[in-house]
Amino acid sequence: MLPHQRQYAQAKFRSMVEDSTGNEFEKLFHRLMELSHPSYMPIRTHGNIGDLGGDGLCARCRTLYACYAPDTLRVSEVRDKFLGDLASAMTQRPEQFDAFVFVHNDQRGIHPVVSGLIAQQQQALTSITLEQMGPRKLWYEALELNLGKMEALLQESIPIHEVRYGVGMADIEPLLLHLAETRPQHAPAEEIPLPTPFKADYNGLSIRAQQVLQRARPYIYQVGQYYQGIISHTEQDEVAAGFAAYYRQMRKEYGDQPDEILWQMQRYVLGQEHPRWERADAADVVVTFFFEQCDIFEIPPLDWRPVTSGGEPG
Repeated sequence: MLPHQRQYAQAKFRSMVEDSTGNEFEKLFHRLMELSHPSYMPIRTHGNIGDLGGDGLCARCRTLYACYAPDTLRVSEVRDKFLGDLASAMTQRPEQFDAFVFVHNDQRGIHPVVSGLIAQQQQALTSITLEQMGPRKLWYEALELNLGKMEALLQESIPIHEVRYGVGMADIEPLLLHLAETRPQHAPAEEIPLPTPFKADYNGLSIRAQQVLQRARPYIYQVGQYYQGIISHTEQDEVAAGFAAYYRQMRKEYGDQPDEILWQMQRYVLGQEHPRWERADAADVVVTFFFEQCDIFEIPPLDWRPVTSGGEPG
């Protein structure tokens, strides 16, 4: 899949998730999971036994999914849905799953009531893992699809001609604005070395690519400060998961071109339009942060050293 096709798919899928509710959202979720997991089984309600606490079951990964995307969100209904599905599943199909996932379409994140219920029930239930899956994680699932499956998910053909998008990874738009507005205009007098000096060499990044990371390195502390200051404690982990998923996809497509992978990671953040310089610099900081956090690119073995021109380790 070409980069502009993937960005088209992301925008389209995000809109589909946001606009669908009730049965339509559940159908979209089933279609996604059936395309990405061969062992996934949609569960329909039957007679007086209902759905036994789940809307879908992934047999291979032993995960049970419960969908909730109402037209109008009511806290009491969210609570009853979550607790009711969980209790039914634990009673009627306890041997079938190891993880219970509450699936929703709230673009702003999981409702605070549900997050509290998940944390509360996780303490009480040590035999299973409780998770939530919102629009961001749904896209990470879709990200692994090839062009044919992506078109099946969207139920339309993806344009072949190149389309330019000014917004890339919408989830980090506030972070880009924060960095662009607060980054100091003058870099420190002394360069700050990369914390993993062999990682860039191990991945075969060119001197030019390493300079991009080097220039951004003094400012990555601002990314950490940003994530520490926001309310959602899972935000950084979920964004990191997105970077890791996109990196894996880029490595499949450009495995022998590390500079191309780095550039594609920048496009993942920005979109394809040529950005203003402060926005481009902010994107470099974000990519460098996740490079340092080891969410993207490969980690060299502890005893690995680059080979010098004379054929000996440096």
